[in-house]
Amino acid sequence: MKRFALAIIAVGALSAPAVAADCAKDYKDFWQNLDREKFAKKSAEQIADLSRTALRGYDACTAGDERFTADNFFKQLDSERYAKASDIFNGDAFGPGGSPNAKK
Repeated sequence: MKRFALAIIAVGALSAPAVAADCAKDYKDFWQNLDREKFAKKSAEQIADLSRTALRGYDACTAGDERFTADNFFKQLDSERYAKASDIFNGDAFGPGGSPNAKK
């Protein structure tokens, strides 16, 4: 029985880095594929907001938030439909109605 429990723990421990690797790849791809012309036109405040929001998304992904899909999040973050990048947390990236922790 102990061996079975240890095997389950080992599988869980080995699968966590795989999840984090996907999050890291999506985060890096977001920054590499960002439209440089649009980025250059942003103000310092907009760039800081984008950076903080992308990092919040990465943190949520690596923490294993089940409502979070990194691919969907970073695609939405790259779109032009948000007044501020942090508005994405009020959208559907975390499911219908946005994140329950988002400031309303």
